[in-house]
Amino acid sequence: MRRTGPITAALAASLLATVASAQTFEPGGPDAAAYGQAQGYPTGTWDNWYEKPHMVWGFSHYDSLVKTHTLPAAAKPWTFKRAAAEPELHYVPDILHLKDGPVLSLADYMARVPATGLLILKDDTILVERYQYGRTDKDRFTSQSMAKTLVSLLLGAAIADGRVKDIGDPAEAYVPTLKGSAYGQTPLKALLQMSSGVAFEDAEPRGLYQDIHSGVDEGTALAKYARATPAGSHFQYSCGDSETLTTVVRHATGQSLSDYLTAKVWQPMGAEAEARWEVDASGQEIGCSGFNATLRDYGRLGRLLAHDGAWEGKQLIPKDWLLAATTQDPADTQVASGTAAHLYGYGYQVWVLPPKVSPDGRRLFALLGAEGQYIFVDPKTKLVMVQTSVKTDNLPLTSPHSETLALWLAVIREWDK
Repeated sequence: MRRTGPITAALAASLLATVASAQTFEPGGPDAAAYGQAQGYPTGTWDNWYEKPHMVWGFSHYDSLVKTHTLPAAAKPWTFKRAAAEPELHYVPDILHLKDGPVLSLADYMARVPATGLLILKDDTILVERYQYGRTDKDRFTSQSMAKTLVSLLLGAAIADGRVKDIGDPAEAYVPTLKGSAYGQTPLKALLQMSSGVAFEDAEPRGLYQDIHSGVDEGTALAKYARATPAGSHFQYSCGDSETLTTVVRHATGQSLSDYLTAKVWQPMGAEAEARWEVDASGQEIGCSGFNATLRDYGRLGRLLAHDGAWEGKQLIPKDWLLAATTQDPADTQVASGTAAHLYGYGYQVWVLPPKVSPDGRRLFALLGAEGQYIFVDPKTKLVMVQTSVKTDNLPLTSPHSETLALWLAVIREWDK
C-alpha cells in the first residue's frame, strides 16, 4: 500500500531504526582505555602513530602524516542499498575446532576484536556496517598491505591497454634503472607471486624506504638488492617485489598510480569519497602500503572484485586477469597453501583461500594488511566483508586460528543455508 499522508513521529522512528540496524557507531571498543578513549583517541606523530594510545587516530589519519596523492570521488557516487535488519550471525572463533569451541555472535565479535570498522555486503546491499572507537563513515582508514592488490589490478589494466606486453617480461624491460639487477631480471609473474628470489630486507641500515624517502629513484634503490634463490622457485613475502611492480606500472603507463587508479577504478565504480595514497620523495606511490579510503569505498572495491572486475555491466579490470590473480594454479607449487603457519595460498599480490577451507571448494580470496585490515571476497555469492582494525598483538595474518576468518566463513555458511 502506498503511503501518501504525513510522516508521523512513530513512522520516523521506525525508519531511523531500520537504517540504524545496518549502521552503528560506538564511542568505545575492546580495551578502549588503552587505546585512549578518555583522551579522545589522541593524535600522534610519525614516531608514535603505530602505538597505543595514538593508534586509533593514526590508523584513521595516517594520510595526514605523509605526503600523498589524492584520488577524487566520483562526480555521481554509486549508492549501496541497505538491508532492513542485520543478519543473525554466529561463529566459532577457532576454525580448527569448529565442533569444540564456543558459539559467539556478531556482538561478541565486536567486543573481542579491536575493529575500527566492519562492513558486510551482499552485492549491492549493506548487511552490516559498524564502527568503534569513535570512528565514522567519514574517516579514511589506512590499508597497510591491502594496497599491494591495487598494484596488481593496475598491472592487469596496463596489459589490457597495451602498456605492458606480458607477465613473462623482466622488470628491466620497463624500468631502465633496473637494467642488469636482480629485480630487473625477474619476470613480472614471479614478482606478482612474491617469488622473485631477491634477498630483500628493509631493516638494513640503508633500507629501501630510507632511500626513496630521501629522494633516491625507486629503480635505483631496488637495483642494489641481490638474488638469493632462482626466480619463481620460492615464496617469500616481500615489499621489494611489490615496489618493483609499482615502478613498472609507473614507467609503463607514464602516469602516477593514483591517476591511473582514479581513471580505471575509483571514479568508474562511483567512489563516494576521495582516497589518498602515500608517495615517496619522487612522487611515486608506495605500492607496499599507504592507501587510505573510507570503509564503504573499500566495500565498493570488494564488490568490483566479487564481480571479477565488472561494474554495473562494464568491465573495468579484465576478467581473465582477475581469474588468474585469484585462482590457485597447481603448477605454481611455490605459492601453494596448507601448512599450519601458512594457511592461505598466493595469487597475484592477493591471498587465496585453499579449497579445504572453502565451504564447497569455491574460489575465495582476500586482501590482507597488518594489524587486522581485511577485504574478503566470495565471487559466487557476491558476499564481501571489510574490516579495519588496530590489533597490536594479533596472530599472523595467515594463521588458521584467525577469528576474522572464522567470522567470514560463518557469513558464507549463513548465506548458503
